[in-house]
Amino acid sequence: MRGGSGAQQVIAMDFSMEMLKGAKEYCNDVDNIIFTQGHAVNTNLDEGEIDVLLERALIHHISDLESCFHEANRILKSNGKFIIQDRTPEDCSLRGSTTHIRGYFFQKYPKLIDKEVKRRYSSEQVFSTLRETGFNLIQEITYWETRKIHEQIDQLKIDLLNRTGRSILHELTDQELEDLVEFIEQNVEKLEPIKEEDRWTIWIAEKQ
Repeated sequence: MRGGSGAQQVIAMDFSMEMLKGAKEYCNDVDNIIFTQGHAVNTNLDEGEIDVLLERALIHHISDLESCFHEANRILKSNGKFIIQDRTPEDCSLRGSTTHIRGYFFQKYPKLIDKEVKRRYSSEQVFSTLRETGFNLIQEITYWETRKIHEQIDQLKIDLLNRTGRSILHELTDQELEDLVEFIEQNVEKLEPIKEEDRWTIWIAEKQ
């Protein structure tokens, strides 16, 4: 988000043009958003033009966290806020429940947890990299976000079988996925509607 004369302006950035297209369609009634293609380590934005930067569900896709945070520091104004939302290994390792559906993935297929944890940064890694790249950590919080409310179990099953927004499920064969959906159904079949939640960690930092 950047300031200027009048209303605040929001810049929505993604590496994928397809994701940007979907976001633009979803937000077609909002007139203060600019959609642009870019990368977290090379945004092509001007130095010091951003007031608040949010990186949501991003850093686990970044192999060079230091370069990512250096770029964030470059584009933020002095005392600008940097908000990071992602899952730590601890977030990913929570057991499944009638609300934490994701946890059942790893109970059914422990092989998935190794891959999931390897691509996640610990709180200590995030904090130390923030400090090394010129940020002061203001707050770290854990947050349960409602992903979706499924009125019926069949809605959840379709969502899972389509692997909607769950890249980790692409590690499973179609048969393994069907077995996973059956396993989840056995654990939540008596509960409708199903409120599906994901656990996140949020770091709020300020540019020094």
